[in-house]
Amino acid sequence: MKTVLLTVAAALLLSVPAARAQTSAAEAKALMQQVNKLMRDPTKPKQEIRLDLNGCHASQTIRDHDADTKSSAPISVSYNKGGEAGWAAKVADGKFELVLDFEWREVEPLSYERNRDQDDAPFEVKIRRVRKGSSTKLELPLYTTDERVVRDVVARLERLRKSCR
Repeated sequence: MKTVLLTVAAALLLSVPAARAQTSAAEAKALMQQVNKLMRDPTKPKQEIRLDLNGCHASQTIRDHDADTKSSAPISVSYNKGGEAGWAAKVADGKFELVLDFEWREVEPLSYERNRDQDDAPFEVKIRRVRKGSSTKLELPLYTTDERVVRDVVARLERLRKSCR
């Protein structure tokens, strides 16, 4: 009987971290979907801005299928150091793509700012990545006028960032 109780107790204790991991993966997926929806510019239907979350790694992708680009041949350049963070850009007639990769452990605390310019998204999440003497700044445009939604998104992104320290 003791063996059965110990086995059941051990199974219950071991299932708690697994349940937390599933919840955090589900939360990251829900957060990613909400951020991607908020980054969609309603005035630019052929432009896509995405944030992809994969554990402690994130990628911001900016695609424009109706960009004002003219080139005789497609251009593609990239930079990657150590396989953890980098960037890539592709340009072809009428198409543009920029991908920025980063690790959450290299990101300083997040902030957000209200934009005053009518042509920009009402809010931007500010991300500053610091790595060995250099820094990179990224912005996530949020097309909402509800500051409570923005604060909630930033708080959830900040929890994700802190969990990767």
